[in-house]
Amino acid sequence: MQSKYNFALFAGALACALASVQAMGQVSKATDLDTQSSFIGNSLTCSQQQSSLTLRVPPPLVERAKLKSRLATLLRDSLYDDARGVVNIEREKEIKKLANKLRGQHD
Repeated sequence: MQSKYNFALFAGALACALASVQAMGQVSKATDLDTQSSFIGNSLTCSQQQSSLTLRVPPPLVERAKLKSRLATLLRDSLYDDARGVVNIEREKEIKKLANKLRGQHD
């Protein structure tokens, strides 16, 4: 019974290893990979042509995104501090101020 379990475990591990190798082979289809330098210890570099795609975002959206980002950061920090039992009054005031600013703006 133990040998059947060991064989099944080995077969499962082998199947996972083969699947991961196959997936790695599918991901890197580049023809100009420098695999020799990776074995020697040199760092591999990725060269990709720069796209000329330019996105123009209206300034009000940029400002709102910055406010949301700052608020999310403050809320995350506040959550971690709450878990440790720390209270930061200044941070709580800033959170309230940013939330009120965002609430006052229209999408």
